[in-house]
Amino acid sequence: MPYKKSPLAIMICLATSASFAQFSAAQDSTVQHADHDTEAHHYSEIEEIIVRALPMSRTRMESAQPVDVLAGELLDDRRGMTLGETLQSQPGVQSSFYGAGAGRPVIRGLGGPRVRVLQDGLSTADTSTQSDDHAVSADPLLIDQIEILRGPATLLYGSAASAGVVNLIDGRIPESLPDEPVSGRFELRGDSIAEERSGVLRLDGARGQLAWHLDGSWRDADDYRIPGIARLEDHDDHDDDHDDHDDHDDHDDHDDHEEMTPGGRVANSFVESRSGTGGFSWIGERGFIGASLGTFSSEYGIPAPHAHFDDDHDDDHDDHDDHDDHDDHDDHDDHDDEFAYIDMLQRNWDIKAGLDNPFRGVERLNFRYGLSDYEHTEIELSGHDDHDGHDDHDDHDDHDGHDHGGTVFDVKTWQARLLLETSPWAGWQGAVGLQAERENFQAEGAEAFVADSLTRTYGLFVLQERRFDNFTLSLGARYENSRVSNLETAIHHADDDHDDDHDHDHDHDHDHELERPFADIQHHKFNSVSVSIGGIYEFNDNWQMSVNFARSQRAPAAVELLAEGPHLATFTYEVGNGGLNKEVSKAWDVTLHRHSTQFDFEVTLFRKDIQDFIYLADSGREIGGFPVRLTRQNDAEFSGVEVQGVWQLFTNDLGHFELRTAYDQVNARLSDGSRLPRVSPARFSGGLDWHRDAWRASLEATRVMKQDKVPVMDEPVAGYTMINAKLARQFELGDAQFEAFIQGRNLGDSEARVATSYLKNYAPLPGRNLVMGIRGRF
Repeated sequence: MPYKKSPLAIMICLATSASFAQFSAAQDSTVQHADHDTEAHHYSEIEEIIVRALPMSRTRMESAQPVDVLAGELLDDRRGMTLGETLQSQPGVQSSFYGAGAGRPVIRGLGGPRVRVLQDGLSTADTSTQSDDHAVSADPLLIDQIEILRGPATLLYGSAASAGVVNLIDGRIPESLPDEPVSGRFELRGDSIAEERSGVLRLDGARGQLAWHLDGSWRDADDYRIPGIARLEDHDDHDDDHDDHDDHDDHDDHDDHEEMTPGGRVANSFVESRSGTGGFSWIGERGFIGASLGTFSSEYGIPAPHAHFDDDHDDDHDDHDDHDDHDDHDDHDDHDDEFAYIDMLQRNWDIKAGLDNPFRGVERLNFRYGLSDYEHTEIELSGHDDHDGHDDHDDHDDHDGHDHGGTVFDVKTWQARLLLETSPWAGWQGAVGLQAERENFQAEGAEAFVADSLTRTYGLFVLQERRFDNFTLSLGARYENSRVSNLETAIHHADDDHDDDHDHDHDHDHDHELERPFADIQHHKFNSVSVSIGGIYEFNDNWQMSVNFARSQRAPAAVELLAEGPHLATFTYEVGNGGLNKEVSKAWDVTLHRHSTQFDFEVTLFRKDIQDFIYLADSGREIGGFPVRLTRQNDAEFSGVEVQGVWQLFTNDLGHFELRTAYDQVNARLSDGSRLPRVSPARFSGGLDWHRDAWRASLEATRVMKQDKVPVMDEPVAGYTMINAKLARQFELGDAQFEAFIQGRNLGDSEARVATSYLKNYAPLPGRNLVMGIRGRF
């Protein structure tokens, strides 16, 4: 059940755990391996931060692949409830949206299993790639630095990074001794839109050669407010398969449904989470070895009607002559009051080590090992009331007798990564690495739409660079072997061995209806080879150009191979395809960059041609009232542009003024000319930043364009404008430094629906919101 808001529990959470380097996100040398001004806000200073997702301690300016870094004040001002919300203002990055509790990055129009989210080089090991309603198991308030690799990062992190990587740095395992015996950082914040109350606390220290770290966080937020109505259901969808109905009188109630939909709040959009981590390291002259133990738990509502799968539902509605049968749709209205929430818990055990000059030919050895035990339950709430303000989530404890134990997802993962940074040889220098992962996925319940599976992946990669005067050449390659085993098929085969006459007749077995010739394949094996070539040419001290080409292969994910069942998050009956081929993509990036203390400008053109692109296609059929979508393959093309610029306007007695602008656009279509659903719309943003002594402020406007490049069966999504502002002041009390802040988000109270979301017709973005808080370090 969801947490009670016990003041004692909150005090214990803050007093016994610790977290967060938010006020100076990249300050710790543990993160940067160098002394940088982490309170710096200038674009040119962000460029100097070491990108941990890249080998050989490279900055974003030294990478041929487009890379962005969020740290310091910029990260402080953009933190949201989810990782997707935190990153959605970055060029080329938008967010999926499944209410306030679940949002994942979408990079250049691609998300899900093609975008890999890491915690300091290792996967977060959750189920967020499988479904949009599954959250990333990381609290943005705890993150020191976020690194975004736009474009294929397959060479470094495998098939699951074919669209890009988001690497989260939280410093949970110290890599160097801190300057002070004990230091700490904290933040407390709240908002007006959902009565959010959240906080983080972090402690770092050392004794002798032993460094330690503690952190913790908590968050409570009620259902959030919106400026208009929540649902914009298109009831014509219910009529697509009822063309011959003669009597439409009973449809009047559906026509009035939109008018009856209440506004004010999005029901069942609450979020409650807790986390805590402890880590320590032994640090010597040539390296370190450390470990950490962390836990993350979250309960959040799914703000969409929790329709029930009806296996006895008539699949063919074409010849209904009597519209009285349409009374079944009255039942659909009853389901509008039924909701579900997710109860998630993850535990992580990590080991990390680094050693300088371990043996001849290697300058640095880095090793990571992680174990993760993840579980979440989707719990149904029958008779869910419209939470008028959702004033107190203690009411969830009164749902005994009304909560229905739902589907349970259990994932156990181990992963290891070894990186050797090689010494210069004939002018070449780089890194060689090994990576291994094992994921055991199990789901139990009526809505377990993916079969139990075991996924094993092994990879070997190499990256080498050589500098020729003003030109740096980069070459890379990766070999990967992946194997997805269908555990349910293995069990069935074992049963067959014991009893050849046993009848495996399951209530939800539609293999014969859906023509799945590969449904009984027990093991799916893929060997993938990816290569890249890139270069950076420096015209002078201010201008440079980078070009990157990658040919990469992506093995299908387990959900794409083994899905079969009702997927409530997508409102479909999904059917996987065991005969899928590997995706083969050819990606080009060209970036022109100007950097100086006064003016920074960057424009990137990209194109990605994907052979055998995997997607869900409408079948024109229904099972149990759900439209059936089949996993198909077709060639696809993605192309677009990303632009960002920063001007240091002037500095005078009024302070320092800085102007920021950004624009991004992506076009996506299949080879037959048809459009793909939920593709990121074009955006333009502009903002003015101001700093004077202890004060800073900003005003920013973002225009998200109308998304009308949609499939034939979809409807265009309206554009909207977001206006945000912030004001902050720093001050000191003794030796401690503090910053009080207030932020205004969506000040125009615009109704905004997310084109990349399955919930665009159910849950708009929050309305006008004031966020207030205080952060500090001591």
